[in-house]
Amino acid sequence: MNKWFTGMQRTISTFLLFTLITAAMLGGGTAAHAASLSQSTVYYDSDGVLYKVSGDGSSTTEVLLDFQGVDLVAAGSHLYYTSSETSTTLLRVPNDGSRDTAETFATNILRYDTDNGFIYYMDAKGSIYRANGDGAPSSVKKIADKADTDFPLLAVINGRVYYNSLVNGNTWIVSKATNGSGAVQRIAAGAVESTYFMNPAKNALQLMVNTNPYETYYSTNAVVMYKVNYSTGKATAVNPKAKLDVNAVYSGGWSNSFYVYNKGISLDSNKDYNYATGKAFALTTSGKTLQLHSKSIREISALGTDKAVIIDADKKAYAKTVSGNKVSKTANLNLSNVNYVSNQLTNGTATLVYISSNNGLYSVSSALKVTKLVGDEWDSFHFRDGVPGMFYVNANDLYRLYHIQANGTGNHVLSDVFLDDILLVTPN
Repeated sequence: MNKWFTGMQRTISTFLLFTLITAAMLGGGTAAHAASLSQSTVYYDSDGVLYKVSGDGSSTTEVLLDFQGVDLVAAGSHLYYTSSETSTTLLRVPNDGSRDTAETFATNILRYDTDNGFIYYMDAKGSIYRANGDGAPSSVKKIADKADTDFPLLAVINGRVYYNSLVNGNTWIVSKATNGSGAVQRIAAGAVESTYFMNPAKNALQLMVNTNPYETYYSTNAVVMYKVNYSTGKATAVNPKAKLDVNAVYSGGWSNSFYVYNKGISLDSNKDYNYATGKAFALTTSGKTLQLHSKSIREISALGTDKAVIIDADKKAYAKTVSGNKVSKTANLNLSNVNYVSNQLTNGTATLVYISSNNGLYSVSSALKVTKLVGDEWDSFHFRDGVPGMFYVNANDLYRLYHIQANGTGNHVLSDVFLDDILLVTPN
């Protein structure tokens, strides 16, 4: 899995945060391997110009002079994106600046993903297509159909594409080989409503399946965890007789081998989660339940093999060590006003987490050492599995692009121009 994360210094709803994190969370493929900064590329937008720069700042290229786009991804030597969050037209441009305008690659698309140089997309008719990232638009191949467009999902993981499908008129989460061969493998009745509810762990794909996805008014006990064997595609239900409350699950998140849900959480008058209610519990992949925290959690991220860093209802950060299906240690990280936490993988292991707050950006090592990287001058940040350190926009230096190592060293500027946004980081 190649995951990146972008953070912005502003208050956003939990639902929007889910969208930000998962827009490209499951790019598919195997776990990221470490790359040097010179072997990575950062793409950013400055006043309608798309730039790329080497991660060490040694080379900058104007990729496209007239750029307006979101959800940028890379496949082969091309970049794919849409012009806005609501656009259904998939555009692409070479990443070397050799084209003056973007090319329309596909229309009426609902979702897209990339993996190992291929681009995958789902259209409004429920068909899924694949093409070489450098191939012509006419070279696309249909690999699946009957996707449920009421619950559009597309994730490419370990040689299979996962999506919600209509089976005899009912919604199922299914998978199929990425080249379109073989039969559709049914996993479970119900829908996985976002890639946020998918956890491509080392030994199995873990899913949180809403078995009653059309119920949107009441929060019912409808969520079942499944483990999917990567080799056979067969699935095992973890809690079939003890389904979890939808709001409890959707306000929580994954760690290494468990999913944290906020039991007893309620909605406020704006229909947002009221984290002042409820307590955080964890459902393990072995079917055990344990209380993780005395309050609800806003965010959670795995660290190492046995730790989870949480942001609780009071926006304070803690590290939990879980062993033997219980919390064996809680460490207060002494950070307040915290907004987000997400981890960075190296060779498939979460070696770091990054935490953002109104006061600054921080890294936390697997030994629970907290390092303040920058103060409140940060405007946005972006990092990628396998690429060392973090890239951020420095509001105190004309909003230019900076990079800093996770230990707080090597802080240096990478751009001469101001940034509107950091769009993508790729290992070359």
